[in-house]
Amino acid sequence: MRRSTILGLVLAVAAAPLGACRAGGSGDTDGGGSGGIDARVGPDAQDGVGCEAYTPRTPPVELFVGPDGLEQRLIDEIDSATQRLDVLMYLMTLDSFVNAIERAHSRGVAVRVMLDFDHPGNDNARSELLTAGVPLHDAAPIGFTHAHTKSMVVDDHAVIMSANLIYNSMSLERNYGVIDRDPEDVGDLESIIGSDWDANGGYPDLDCTRLIVSPVNSRPRLLDHINRAQNTLDLTVMYITDSGILQAIIDRYDAGVAVRVLLADPADITSNADTITTLQNAGVPVRVMKAFELHAKMVVSDGIPFVGSENFSSTSLTRNREVGVMVTDDTQAAIARAQVDADWNLGVAP
Repeated sequence: MRRSTILGLVLAVAAAPLGACRAGGSGDTDGGGSGGIDARVGPDAQDGVGCEAYTPRTPPVELFVGPDGLEQRLIDEIDSATQRLDVLMYLMTLDSFVNAIERAHSRGVAVRVMLDFDHPGNDNARSELLTAGVPLHDAAPIGFTHAHTKSMVVDDHAVIMSANLIYNSMSLERNYGVIDRDPEDVGDLESIIGSDWDANGGYPDLDCTRLIVSPVNSRPRLLDHINRAQNTLDLTVMYITDSGILQAIIDRYDAGVAVRVLLADPADITSNADTITTLQNAGVPVRVMKAFELHAKMVVSDGIPFVGSENFSSTSLTRNREVGVMVTDDTQAAIARAQVDADWNLGVAP
């Protein structure tokens, strides 16, 4: 018999209310992506008109895994811009990205760059971009703790990921991202960028969105993602400190779901020591990644991956600006599942 663990007070932060859907969208919440993944109706579904996190994208998102080849892939994305380039990034330190952004600006692309407002690591990139005349704002929506998003809009598509534009993310860390060409997703990300650029309080019109956005809907949607697992639940994440997320994971294990949790080395993320103890006391299988730095925020629930910038802390889910997406196409989801399996096999017992 599996033993439940009571974590104490569970934070109960309500999501911003979702209103009526915009017209259009895929209109399909019954069918799944190719290969048999079903779209699932969540607590904030809006009559199945593209407002539900699991509604398939048209075309499907394209998933990628870092660090191998990630730096060149992202530079190629920036260099491909012909009309617009919006960069919403928590941390940028690599000259290769600064130079690529300056090249885009020089060839007449409409560029906007937003960096986290108080991370000292952004100082050099901020200074160089401003000197080159690149339009740049510090992303400081009212009441936010951090602008933690790692996203770009390049012409007609979006890049949504967990990697910063820094050496570690390009060389040492496990990260995941997607290329999202669905017009509604791109439009929603542009609404976020436009709202934060204007510093109007950080509340764009997201009454109907499939994106996972902090502080709008991240916590309820990610809790729902975990709670929906009936067969398998894999988390390959940097850390988990939110008590509600931890309890949901334990509850799924107690319900008979095959759960695996892979965390970053507690030598690097000290809070993981307590998280490991909590999970082990509940019987949940947990391993630590020591072969490389684990910066991912990957949750695969019954085969469907979540990809985004959200860490599993209350601050990230309810106070930061964050963006993520569900991957419902099975061909793309299989890439994440295979990498999660490989990384679990590399993990070591705490």
